[in-house]
Amino acid sequence: MESEITKATLVNQALIDLGQPPNFSIDEETGLGGIVDIVWPGVADETFGLHDWTFCRKTFRLNRQAAQPESGWKYAFNLPGKKVGDPLAILIDPRRDVVLREFYLEGTEVHCDQEQIWARCRVMVDPRYWDPAFRAAYRKALAAELAVPLLQDVDLKDFLRKEAFGTPSEGGAGGKFGRLIAQNRAASPQYAPLYENDPLTGARWG
Repeated sequence: MESEITKATLVNQALIDLGQPPNFSIDEETGLGGIVDIVWPGVADETFGLHDWTFCRKTFRLNRQAAQPESGWKYAFNLPGKKVGDPLAILIDPRRDVVLREFYLEGTEVHCDQEQIWARCRVMVDPRYWDPAFRAAYRKALAAELAVPLLQDVDLKDFLRKEAFGTPSEGGAGGKFGRLIAQNRAASPQYAPLYENDPLTGARWG
């Protein structure tokens, strides 16, 4: 039976990429453990924010607040606390992907005149649920960020980041992540009816 993929698994794989012994454990209170605690969240923020990854996409029905907001809209809804970044879409019909066009984001709230809405968001999920190709790319990105604090090797960091993300001019859309983004997009439906409630788009696809 395949062993479970954990945070420690990925850290140790990254250490191997750096030519270091794979001796990290989650409960480790050492210098290495402190470095990992600092580096891991930044790598997660960067890589999860690159794309609308299907494995970490979740649709939430938003809870409406009792009081009317002072922004002038009729209703205020609470965004989920575990989302990563801004919502991918605010929906009035999640099954048909009908988007809400008029709304206002303020802090952790959505203000609008619609009585019921949903938000499609990215969320952090446990590494065992990550897409395997994403894990492989993440491992390179993690190794890159560990190269300087562990080895003081800036050139190795640059090499590994290029392997993970491509060149700086590609803006994160190259390397392993770039190929994965392209595959993810190719696997998605050619047409998603996000704008089917728009008369012009409806005429185009009707």
